[in-house]
Amino acid sequence: MKKPIRVGIIGQSERPNKPISEKTARIAYEVGYLIGKNGWQLYSGGRDGVMREASRGAKDAGGLTVGILPSLSKEEANKYVDVPITTGMGIGMRSELMINTVDVVVMIGGKNGTLKELSAAYILKKPIIVIEGSGGFADTLKNCLYEGKYLDDRRNVEIKFVRNSSEAELLIKEIINSL
Repeated sequence: MKKPIRVGIIGQSERPNKPISEKTARIAYEVGYLIGKNGWQLYSGGRDGVMREASRGAKDAGGLTVGILPSLSKEEANKYVDVPITTGMGIGMRSELMINTVDVVVMIGGKNGTLKELSAAYILKKPIIVIEGSGGFADTLKNCLYEGKYLDDRRNVEIKFVRNSSEAELLIKEIINSL
């Protein structure tokens, strides 16, 4: 039996009175939709912001969504999460668990917590795709990279940049074929 492809979505959540931008939300939805359409499983932190919009897109395409939650409450999950996994580990450890679980990571927007997830993926040599133009650190990261591709001189894994959800879909397919 073929094992399912697990795609991790990382990106910013929302804070009171500070929703994600419409553009970031649209990109997250589109990426989630393409994940669901392809029959891949969407993994995220399961809460709001990028996580909610990507989960909504995957659900609209008939996909399976998994939310790895920092608390012990299933109610913390957004309404588009099919499988809420309660960890009681807090945000940091929950993020590490999610990154350890997935086959490929897609970064949409992002703030400081997203950088922690990106770093964990890099250390674990997980394939990483960053969607430029999605806001936050996704738009500034390229200028900070070693040789324009790596987080440091260890060159654990090349960070790949795409301009939109369609390019992300093609790159995920390419990565899957190389696994």
